[in-house]
Amino acid sequence: MSQSQISFTSDGSMRTWDYCPMRARTELVRLIARLDVPISLGESEAFVEYIKNAHNPKYTKVSRQTTSRDILKYFIDCKAKLVETFTTSVNCVCLTSDIWSGNAKEDYISVVAHYINSDWQLEKRVLGLVLIDVSHNGQNIADRVSSVLADYGLSEKVFAITLDNASSNASAMHKLKPILSKYLGLEVIDESEYASSSLNNAVNSIFLHQRCACHILNLIVKEALTALKPLIETFRTAISFLNSSNQRIAAYKSYCIATGVRPRKFQLDMEVRWNSTYLMLKHLFPHKSPFTTFIQAQYPRDEGEPLLLTEDHWMMAQKVLSFLELFYDATVTLSGVYYPTSPLMIHYLVKISLHLKNYANDVHIRSVVQPMIDKYNKYWRDIPLLYSFAFILDPRAKMKGFTRVLRRLGNLTSTDYSAYFVGTRARLADVYNKYDEKYGAVRLRRTDPPVLYGKSRSACDEIYDDDGPVLGGGILPGNPNMSRDTSATSLLNAVRSSASNASELVSYLDCDTVNHLTDDFNILDWWHQHKLTYPVLSIMVKDILTVPVSTISSESTFSMTGRIIEERRRSLKPEMVEMLTCIKDWEAAEARLQQNVGDKELEEAFEELYLDS
Repeated sequence: MSQSQISFTSDGSMRTWDYCPMRARTELVRLIARLDVPISLGESEAFVEYIKNAHNPKYTKVSRQTTSRDILKYFIDCKAKLVETFTTSVNCVCLTSDIWSGNAKEDYISVVAHYINSDWQLEKRVLGLVLIDVSHNGQNIADRVSSVLADYGLSEKVFAITLDNASSNASAMHKLKPILSKYLGLEVIDESEYASSSLNNAVNSIFLHQRCACHILNLIVKEALTALKPLIETFRTAISFLNSSNQRIAAYKSYCIATGVRPRKFQLDMEVRWNSTYLMLKHLFPHKSPFTTFIQAQYPRDEGEPLLLTEDHWMMAQKVLSFLELFYDATVTLSGVYYPTSPLMIHYLVKISLHLKNYANDVHIRSVVQPMIDKYNKYWRDIPLLYSFAFILDPRAKMKGFTRVLRRLGNLTSTDYSAYFVGTRARLADVYNKYDEKYGAVRLRRTDPPVLYGKSRSACDEIYDDDGPVLGGGILPGNPNMSRDTSATSLLNAVRSSASNASELVSYLDCDTVNHLTDDFNILDWWHQHKLTYPVLSIMVKDILTVPVSTISSESTFSMTGRIIEERRRSLKPEMVEMLTCIKDWEAAEARLQQNVGDKELEEAFEELYLDS
């Protein structure tokens, strides 16, 4: 009858449970950060009453001032652990950064680190969210980024920074060159010099400003949406008309129920986010029939004036939706956090180029395709060297797959990639030699790699099939000696002559490609399993695979920040905003829940609009 409160110890035995106020305060900090609730929650009468009545009668309320000090302590402790990880277990980090303007008229710059841990898993951590209350010029951006890096001891461990195309970012990268050049000691050229430089110097580009691929996709799609604006405005007008009146929404709900259709509202897109336009159309199409009938019956029009929505509108919208699907899927895929995105870029360059070529002759879409092709060629006809390195270092591709993909891209874009192929191969050996100089001591024991010459088709044989009817052609344009049957071994002759120390690289490229076509292939696992075979090359691969091709990870930080600095919390100081943002991200990282936060929220905004739920 007088049994005490009990709890279990680590060995399974029972002991009397004791309330620990410090543990309760620490958990309160985690709760506040994760749920974006007020810092004063711990002293709220309603919260105190709930905890005492439902969970723990011994709970004592915690003041806002105490909670603020607890947040600082928890942040410092977590940051110290992260710094230790960077110091002891991480060779390098890759960064993304972006600037956010909030409703509180305060601008913040985020610095997000991507790295591969000791178990060869990709990790992401928000390092800083710093108030930038001055001009957003290159010097001010560089100062804040370098300050955050210094705080974490990462000034000499930066491999690449992925940014959008803002001119201030290019200027900031020029200021950050000394930091970027320290990791491998390569001489770094600035962006303007790189644009006009020969491929002989392009090895430096992987340490410069990596352009956000999703931002370029956005620029490409915007070319189409500008021309398609009259069509899209028709659907916006129809949705706005339905949503503008509660009585109208109620009438539409009644109509849907009467016709056996689950009633729902529809979300308008945001003009600054093209993927929201895609989602607007996607979620509207399943309700085409009731929506059209209701709009035609209710939307006011003068005698002789055409209907707002016609079958022609829907037919064209269906074409647009199908056309945009690849771009939407590419944006979501290339925004991934927990898998390497750099090896995927060459795949999407081919897919997008082929997609544009196929639609160039479509009677309904072709008028918008040529401007998109021009934008594609502006940014991607000259393939960033990083994308090629990452593709070659996928064991399913190697030089054999790279030869084929360049042939395919050459045919699609009418580009001669012969010189690029030779230069990329040579630069790959140059970069490997730099890694061998820095990490050659790790080669304590190296197992000989298997040399496989199986006859089964490899994954890249399947992906880049030369016999397809679309492209044809058996050689790279301008290089008749590079036949379709050229082996990886013969392609390495130049590498062997210029990189006598590149034994690991030569051995890797000389082996047959891995025959694993299915989506469950994990490139990080493969290199983890072969790190003893390629001890130096695997370090180089780890760094290249770490580079994110998108800044979405930084943009998702702002999604969190927008909730932290909501209307009722605008009195928070910038230091508190940064601590809460970092803690929330670090908590999500421990549970590996950072994946595509922004895309998920955007999708949910268009999905959860049913009127009967």
